[in-house]
Amino acid sequence: LALIQHHIDIFKAVQNYFDHAVEQTTKEKKMAQQVDQFINWLETAFDDPDQYIPEVDPSTSLTQDEIDEFEIVKPDISPEENNFRWAVMSALRGKSELADNIVRRFFGEDHIGTLTFQLPEEWKEKTEFTESPEKLPQTVGYWAEDFLNLKGAKADNNQLTTTTARDSREKLKKFRIWIGDKTPITNITSETLKQFYLHLLQQDFNNKQNYFNYSKSFIRYAWREDACNLENLPKNIDDRGTFSFRGTTKKQQTKNRLKELWTKEDFKKVIAKNSTISERYQCWILLMLNCGYTQTDLNELKRDEVDLKTGRIIRCRTKAENYSNAPIVNYKLWNVTLELLKKEMKRSTDPVYALQATKGARLIKEEIKKDSSGKFIATKHDNTSRGWQKIRKEAGLDKILKYIRKTGATTIKSESKHKSEERLYLGHTPDNMADLHYNIMEGQVYKPLDEAIGFLGKQFGLK
Repeated sequence: LALIQHHIDIFKAVQNYFDHAVEQTTKEKKMAQQVDQFINWLETAFDDPDQYIPEVDPSTSLTQDEIDEFEIVKPDISPEENNFRWAVMSALRGKSELADNIVRRFFGEDHIGTLTFQLPEEWKEKTEFTESPEKLPQTVGYWAEDFLNLKGAKADNNQLTTTTARDSREKLKKFRIWIGDKTPITNITSETLKQFYLHLLQQDFNNKQNYFNYSKSFIRYAWREDACNLENLPKNIDDRGTFSFRGTTKKQQTKNRLKELWTKEDFKKVIAKNSTISERYQCWILLMLNCGYTQTDLNELKRDEVDLKTGRIIRCRTKAENYSNAPIVNYKLWNVTLELLKKEMKRSTDPVYALQATKGARLIKEEIKKDSSGKFIATKHDNTSRGWQKIRKEAGLDKILKYIRKTGATTIKSESKHKSEERLYLGHTPDNMADLHYNIMEGQVYKPLDEAIGFLGKQFGLK
């Protein structure tokens, strides 16, 4: 078997050379085909040597003409090598291009069929620079991790947010569990997408379309990778008409959303004199309503973006910073918000950021790092939401923090006089001339927004 493997390794290098050749002559194409056929014979012989390499009578003799033609020297080979040599000669019958250009010697020193056989010098040079690349695993799990590691590397170099990298893993997880990480990547077909779609239809979680779309993004990625054996993209991958998910009706969505919005009574509970909610959370909650902030905005709020003397915050939302026309918004703070913010900034020991959680921790801590296997793992610790779960129960509030921003936007939009300021309040990029004009002003006081924020405060009894 060592003899056969030795020849397989040698001719695999030749095969790889032809696989990478950009242009081939007719003769080279024929030779490449013969190499493929010979390797196939070698691999078959490796599996069943008794059938493909029969014993040869050692007394077999050659004519003087054959001795002269093949430049035969004293044969000093083992019976196994002799058997293999004759089997090779039979396998190469009719393959003159391969025999004449690469094999050349069936007898003599270092001829084919021996453990010392090597390619001619010119072929050693040709194959030296086209060594076979490392064969990569061809499973769904391997290519899924390859896909996610690219996301992780981008996040590690500030090309993606850590949140996006973390969400990528979660969004792809359902497809991986369903299909199985050990499934060959080449098993992915149009039927795969159809069956995964049918599987999602029967699930009771939300955002099914997002999970389905992410599986398609992964499949496209694998298909584009040269080292991946997924050569055919499923024909139905762009069939949006077939693969759609109908959610709740718009009327029902609106009804559900209105239930989640905060009320005037909710905010009264937050800032009441006998409130069980700490001043730290009172500050965070009012900032979220006053400025349309999320927990991430609170976490990223810097000291130099706050003007305590004028009672204003002037900043561009972190999420919008990557856009060329992202607005730098000037928010006027209500008095109650300003007083709470002054206290929190005084408590904070961070020289850069305005707010801190307990024990000097960041409100949100996001990290991306490699584990022991080299995979990028994104983690997020949201101290604001984690603490709120316990606090809201004690306070008798069933509302969640992320709906404060939606409450503010919905309230401003409900008033015809102020509805045009909703996008600016949310820190979104401008979509009309008025917002575009404000954007050019780069964070200067904007009276229409001040009036909208004043209106918002009055609706909830905040001044």
